[in-house]
Amino acid sequence: MLAQSPFQWLQELSKCAKQRAKGLPHHDKVEPMWRGIAFKVSDNYLVASLNEIREILPYIGRLAKVPGAKSWVKGLANIRGILLPVIDLSGCLDGKPISIERHTRMLIINQAGISAGLLVDEVLGIKYFPEHTRDLDTPCTEAWIAPFAKGLFINGKITWTVFDMYVLAKSDLFLKAAL
Repeated sequence: MLAQSPFQWLQELSKCAKQRAKGLPHHDKVEPMWRGIAFKVSDNYLVASLNEIREILPYIGRLAKVPGAKSWVKGLANIRGILLPVIDLSGCLDGKPISIERHTRMLIINQAGISAGLLVDEVLGIKYFPEHTRDLDTPCTEAWIAPFAKGLFINGKITWTVFDMYVLAKSDLFLKAAL
């Protein structure tokens, strides 16, 4: 038997590996996934569609005051040269002002021609849910969230309410910020 060259040996090894290799599992059906930004307001777990949130920023403590505005309008922030009203989402919808903590974040939205920074207690990242698991029939139990709820997802012990930023931006409750 003649000695093999290193190249021939590698070719033989590759051939043996291919003969013994198992293929990847075959999936016939790809399940569509719903993606959203997860956040908390009070003790409520909410998700907004990924395309409804432009940006997530830490809360900026220094804001320009807005005279004659309701208490849930925290002020104006200069974000990259654009003045945005900063709105306490809990204060606006539930009447209970947010408690500013180190986890407090601003969700920057631009919906229905309205740009704003919404203060939320915490942002929990991007969540993925199988599209078919979205429950559109169960009503939201929180009265102050219900007008903006577009279904829910249940993941483990947590119920995630889908929060519609477009409906929020068009609502009178949100738009009537003057005293």
